[in-house]
Amino acid sequence: MSPRIVVTAAGVISPIGAGLEKFGCALFSGRRAGAPSDRFPGITVAEIADFRPEVWLGNKGIRVLDRSARLLSVAAHMALSASGLSQEAAEVSDPQLGLVCGTVFGSVHSITAFDWSGLVDGPAWVNPMEFPNTVINAPAGQAAIKHRLRGLNSTVCAGLASGLHAIQYAADALRFGRARALLAGGVEELCEESVLGLRKTGATSASGNARPFSEERDGVVPGEGSALWMLETQESAEARGRAPWLEICGFGSTQAAHSINSFDPRGNGAAEAMEQALAESGIGPGGVSCIVASASGSRAGDEMEIRAIERVFGSRLADIPVCAPKASFGEAMGASGALCALTAGLALQEQSLPPTHGFSQTSTPISGEYALVNAFGCDGNNASLVIRLWKN
Repeated sequence: MSPRIVVTAAGVISPIGAGLEKFGCALFSGRRAGAPSDRFPGITVAEIADFRPEVWLGNKGIRVLDRSARLLSVAAHMALSASGLSQEAAEVSDPQLGLVCGTVFGSVHSITAFDWSGLVDGPAWVNPMEFPNTVINAPAGQAAIKHRLRGLNSTVCAGLASGLHAIQYAADALRFGRARALLAGGVEELCEESVLGLRKTGATSASGNARPFSEERDGVVPGEGSALWMLETQESAEARGRAPWLEICGFGSTQAAHSINSFDPRGNGAAEAMEQALAESGIGPGGVSCIVASASGSRAGDEMEIRAIERVFGSRLADIPVCAPKASFGEAMGASGALCALTAGLALQEQSLPPTHGFSQTSTPISGEYALVNAFGCDGNNASLVIRLWKN
């Protein structure tokens, strides 16, 4: 029998709060991030203002880390500390403890700055200390070095579905016995390159106000952050005396292959991803107590997801609460799936779904054990995850 994969801890840093408690309080109070930024004039972003990683990491060794690596390292520190698996005091670090990180761009600003320096100033003048940050898996590698994670280390790039794919990749690795415990989730930083890319494709909100599912929605508010779960097998958690919080039950993924930067309006790929996740979980649409949507305020993306959800759930949808937390923390790209999964975990724990600005004003009571989490991208990558509040 395949081992049950459980969540025993989490770490999160986001524009609405750092740490699980502050993140949850902000979600359920309806707080929204998003303001004009000195770093990115003329656009509203959901930025982690006054980010000071030394509060969690200390001063040693962080100077060489770029923003993505710092965000991921902070989330890793939180999850490791909460799970009791921190390696700081260990004489020999655990070779079965690792990290799987989802991201869209990784350290794209570091890559661009390094290449630009070489082109403008010449190869002899580039800073060699910046070279380790010029690969997309640099944040995962740097976080592993910082926290002495000697086990499996992987970076997953699957567009806006990257965070959910990373969780599933880690869950499979644990089922196959490739690790004893794995941090899994995503990271993304706001930088000139990513913000400019979103603006040039017309994805950003002209009003600076993300309103998922609203008739007045006009685009996304770019965000950033990192969220990680500590995943283990049930056997590993119980051997350590740790009570599981959640269980990973089912996953589905498709590639709609419609266009490189536009959503498939029919929503067939998104619907199939949800159907796969439900089937693997052994539950039907009637078993889902809430849906945490991928909707971000994109006119085309939200409409596609609505169509896909209606296809899967039909008349049952009227009885299933839905929320879109990107209204709170923005479109954090590779980190969004992990942030949405964390939202779903908190919703199951509280038996209440956070409000969605422009769509619902108050938290909605829920009743049940299962939540469905979606992460759908304009590049055709679609992923859905079913999680369950832990019960033996």
